[in-house]
Amino acid sequence: MSINDLKWNADEKKVARAAFDKAYQREMEEIQNTLFDKVAKLKNDKEVWSIYNYLTKRKNNVDNKYDYRYSQLIIVFGKLMKEGYLREEDISGLSEEKIEFIKKVSSI
Repeated sequence: MSINDLKWNADEKKVARAAFDKAYQREMEEIQNTLFDKVAKLKNDKEVWSIYNYLTKRKNNVDNKYDYRYSQLIIVFGKLMKEGYLREEDISGLSEEKIEFIKKVSSI
C-alpha cells in the first residue's frame, strides 16, 4: 500500500487535527521566544530589519509546511517529526501503517 491509498477514519481525523495543531503551536512558541530574544538584544536600527527578515523567512516556511490535506498529512507529519515539532505520542491513535510511513518520512 502506498501513502496515497491510505484512508482516514473519523477517530484518526481527530487525532491528526490535534497533532497538527499541537505541532503548529510548538513551532509558533519557538518563533515567539526567538523573536522576544532578538528584540531584547536589539542594539541598532539595522537589526530591526534582521528581525523582519527572520519573521518573513519563518512565515514562508510555516505557510509552505502546514498543509492539512489528508493526501499530504503523512509527509507533513514526517517533516514535523524530523524537525521536533511533532512527537510520536501526538500521533498515537493513528494506524500502525500511518505511523510507520510517518517515521520513514521523518528519517529522510
